[in-house]
Amino acid sequence: MLFLTLKSPYYSVESNETMFEQMVFVVGETYVWSIQEVEGDHFQHLRERIEKNLGIIRKKGADYLFYLLMEAIIDNYYIAYDKLTEANIGLDNLNETKPTPEFALKVENNKRQLNQIKRMTISIKDAINQLENIDCFEFDIKYFIEIKEQIGLMSDEIDFNLNQLDSSLNLMFSIQNHRLNEVMKTLTIFSVIFIPLTFLAGIYGMNFKNMPELQTEYGYFILLGVMVLVSIVSIIFIKRKKWFS
Repeated sequence: MLFLTLKSPYYSVESNETMFEQMVFVVGETYVWSIQEVEGDHFQHLRERIEKNLGIIRKKGADYLFYLLMEAIIDNYYIAYDKLTEANIGLDNLNETKPTPEFALKVENNKRQLNQIKRMTISIKDAINQLENIDCFEFDIKYFIEIKEQIGLMSDEIDFNLNQLDSSLNLMFSIQNHRLNEVMKTLTIFSVIFIPLTFLAGIYGMNFKNMPELQTEYGYFILLGVMVLVSIVSIIFIKRKKWFS
């Protein structure tokens, strides 16, 4: 007799994310038992095949039926994976998405669920590797080679999507830093131009009695000319430093 437990994914409408339920299988030479936590049915299509005697399912043994049950669970993983990737979160639509904290949270949530699926698929692959060493009864392990290949392909696709999501976050932070640098550069340019002007206006706005420039007939226009000259010199200096580029 063979006893195996694994996780099967299902989509929860209440939490709006992929959840996992515990599945228990007991496999003997002539029977297969399956027990699950959540109400629902993953294997209705197999029951119909058995009831209607479709295909070769009635002609094969318990190991073949167990393989079909495992294949149905792998299909659930593909459904969960497609559900997570259908929103196309990542580099493909980053140009249409603002790099906001909500977007970063959505990416991190997507990564978390993808990592969960990957961990569960790895556990299934480890279980299949252990099945290759069983000798309790006649058990044809060749049925599970295809499942191992499917799990390997899914794991590669998940790794690719995780890399895409990481790249999306890095690009988002780069965009934010670039925007911040542009703002700081603009503020710096205005500061370089207006700080000397504020200094001059502060000196000649004190209105002390013994300031000789206050009695100059053209002092106001001279000060405006000096301010314009200081502004022009500041702009030339900024251009030579290539702060505008």
